[in-house]
Amino acid sequence: MITGGLLVFAVLLAVLAPRVIEGSWSVRAPRLAVFAWQAASAGAVLATVLAGLTFLAPATAVSEGLAAVLDACAATIASVYSSPGRLPAILAGFLLAGLVPLRLGWVAVRSGVRDGRARRRLRSSVLIGARHEPSLGALVVESDEVAAFCVPGRHKAVVLTSAAITSLSDEELAGVLAHERAHLHGRHHVAVGVARMLARAFPGVPLFRQATGEIERLVELLADDAAARQVHRVEVASALVTLAGMRAPSTALAAAQGVGALRVTRLLRPAAPIGALPRVAAAAIAVLAVSGPVLLAAWPLLAATSSGLCVLPGTGWS
Repeated sequence: MITGGLLVFAVLLAVLAPRVIEGSWSVRAPRLAVFAWQAASAGAVLATVLAGLTFLAPATAVSEGLAAVLDACAATIASVYSSPGRLPAILAGFLLAGLVPLRLGWVAVRSGVRDGRARRRLRSSVLIGARHEPSLGALVVESDEVAAFCVPGRHKAVVLTSAAITSLSDEELAGVLAHERAHLHGRHHVAVGVARMLARAFPGVPLFRQATGEIERLVELLADDAAARQVHRVEVASALVTLAGMRAPSTALAAAQGVGALRVTRLLRPAAPIGALPRVAAAAIAVLAVSGPVLLAAWPLLAATSSGLCVLPGTGWS
């Protein structure tokens, strides 16, 4: 049964994906790991919604007035989609195919409005007295606390405190700036925001909760790598240690966010990247996580078409 297959697919993704993606390889290929988390999350949602749609698919034969070939085509599709007890199936289909997208849309709107308000409050409170420093390409806030972060969005900016400028060497400061600019250029806030939205929409799903924490960590590794390509790794690691313990607004991405032994050690003793074959295999599995539910849901139509009972409109193929 296609519906059951889709639900099993969603459950397997939710259970197995975290165990596979959380391996040590993700630290060596953070960009691919972010893609894998996103694909697993999208696949789980897509499989659930498509399962609801298959519940709602008609399971009765078409009327006698239609052509025999269309009648045979509908019967072929109905034989795959059919399930006993139409009322429970319709209710389940409505819950999965209707309420899941509505819940996602509602949380997305609320999250967007809340984040927008938080950024406006940040600009009106913390950044109102900031001065633009052309030599750094950043905003400088007078403060005794050492901090560095970026504010994404329409008025994106890198923000440093005056204490950070005096505490960091020129090379360390260059590494911090490269780190924050990597966040902005890579639009890492979008990946983090979508993950947080899914976790808020469905707090009972461990996959989404784990994906949020992992994506937050992985985008920091991506920014570390970008900084290390411009400044010596030792200087970037030293800057992270100096900034450790800093506090930044929740809507910002901070250079020292989640700083710990892993990030510092990874910079000082970088591991070899994963090979081409494992990289291709991981990317293929991630793509399958999204395309799999679509292929499963489309299988009745494909089966009917290949059987010669359906004619694809406008193609003449049967």
